[in-house]
Amino acid sequence: MIQRIQTIFWFIVAVLFIVMIPNNWMNIFASDGDYLFSAFGVYKGQDQIITGVPLITYLGIMAALNIVIIFLYKKRVLQARLTVISIILTLCFYLLVLMYRYMSFEGEISSTNWNFPLILPVINVILSFLAWRAVVKDEAKVRSLDRLR
Repeated sequence: MIQRIQTIFWFIVAVLFIVMIPNNWMNIFASDGDYLFSAFGVYKGQDQIITGVPLITYLGIMAALNIVIIFLYKKRVLQARLTVISIILTLCFYLLVLMYRYMSFEGEISSTNWNFPLILPVINVILSFLAWRAVVKDEAKVRSLDRLR
C-alpha cells in the first residue's frame, strides 16, 4: 500500500485540502466595504455575511475521500474511478467558491486579491491525475501478468 507512488499523491491531496481550511482565500474590495473570504465564510469586518459550514464540510469530505481511496489498494479499478470523481469534485469546488463570491455582495466589486490557498485545488487535480495514471499502469501490469500465466 505505502510502496505505491499514488498513495503519496492521495495523501498530499488530503493534506492540501485540510491546509485550505484555516487560511484566507481572498480579500474583496467593494463599493460598500472590504470583505474577507475564507473557509469559515465571508466577513465584512467582524460581521459574518455568509457562513462557511458548507465549504468546510466540502473540504473535509474531499480530504476523507482521498484517504479512503488510499485504503482501497486491492481494488484498483475502484480506486481509478474514485480518483476521477475526486478530480471532478475538486474542479466543482471552484464553482462553489465563485457562487459564494458573487452571492455575498450588494455593492460593485472594485478589485479582488486572490490568495495562495485557492491555487491548492489545481495542485490537487494535478496530483490526482498522476495518481490515476499510476493506478491505470498498475492495473495494466497486473492484467499483462495474468495473460502470461
